[in-house]
Amino acid sequence: MNGRDKLFLLAFLTLLLGPTPEVIELAHDQGKPSGSAYLAGNYGHAVSFSPPSIPWRILRVRIYGYRYGNRTENMEFVVEIWSSNRSILHSSAHPYAKFTTVSTWVNVDIPGPVVVGSFFVVIYTSSTPERGIGIASDSSLVNRYSEIVSGKRILTDWGEIKWVKAPKKEETNWMVRVVGSTLTPITSTPATTSQPSSSMLFGLDMTELIQLAGAGAAAAAVPFLGWLFKTRKRRFASSYLTKVDSVYNEFFMNREECRRRLEQMKGEIVQLLKKGKIDEPQFTILDTKLERYLKDLA
Repeated sequence: MNGRDKLFLLAFLTLLLGPTPEVIELAHDQGKPSGSAYLAGNYGHAVSFSPPSIPWRILRVRIYGYRYGNRTENMEFVVEIWSSNRSILHSSAHPYAKFTTVSTWVNVDIPGPVVVGSFFVVIYTSSTPERGIGIASDSSLVNRYSEIVSGKRILTDWGEIKWVKAPKKEETNWMVRVVGSTLTPITSTPATTSQPSSSMLFGLDMTELIQLAGAGAAAAAVPFLGWLFKTRKRRFASSYLTKVDSVYNEFFMNREECRRRLEQMKGEIVQLLKKGKIDEPQFTILDTKLERYLKDLA
């Protein structure tokens, strides 16, 4: 087998195995608690995020907070994951006992909902003045991601809540983070309970793989070229999503310039679709994000 064939075989196996999933924590706070708040009844803490790649699997939600009051043993709080259109992707209840009476980070494992665009983490604690969960906030950054919701409604006026001392929305970043990972390509497994021998990989004998890398490589590579083409599109769309976020974050304070650049990017994604660098679902994801940011600037 010549050097060219060896390189092909290496690339072939790399595509089959896929990259190791990268676990990433997303945060909109700097870890500097400056206050805390509890929310009662149907009100919930909400934080919006954009996944670093698409698709992205959520593994864990992290909350910086504390438990207060008596008789909380049987109480529960609810963690939900919403898509950008506020449809519920995941909802689960968890015991108050996860929190202690001292503020600290609490990990809440989530059974892997997959997101393909911007999403919300929403926490309902059903607290009262006598007992509940206080969630910390960080005022070291201007708030652009933290909200209060009532049901599916995002409050435009936090004064709707009868606070003893109302927090300033522009200074309140809920200390809620999310941990997730990239997804690896799915490979099929043989329908047998026996363990494959060391000379087998993905149901093929290593000799067969080497043969595939030779004269028959072109025919064998056809389905993988299609898979690779789609993978490249996903990676391209993911990197463009990151670019959109970067433009918004960098120029947010200069609204006219930010709007101009985002409008320019809307034209760019149309051209990317025409050139086949992204497909229709990826175009929709990018266009939806750009529209949301432009709406924020209106």
